[in-house]
Amino acid sequence: MNPSNPPEHRSNNAMLCFCFGIGLCALAYFLGIGAVIGAALRGGDPAAIVGGILAAVGLALLGVAGFIMMVVGGIWMLVQVIADQRGDVEEQRYRDVDR
Repeated sequence: MNPSNPPEHRSNNAMLCFCFGIGLCALAYFLGIGAVIGAALRGGDPAAIVGGILAAVGLALLGVAGFIMMVVGGIWMLVQVIADQRGDVEEQRYRDVDR
């Protein structure tokens, strides 16, 4: 191994993006269930209704952001796998990866 040309370090960013997306979707689901149960038990207080509506909008946005991160991370991982399977000259650069 040549010291002037250090080996590349593979990135786990695609997997992190995908996993954070799953985490955000799960968090939105569980918080959404709690918000629905909480709103049902509170009754007809107008402040609770407005808060429930704002919470529902925020949780929907959280779920959408998580879904988008899952899609981006999944496509990113797929592109990495396809790029690694091509028989290019650059294929050799992944053989010297530090683990």
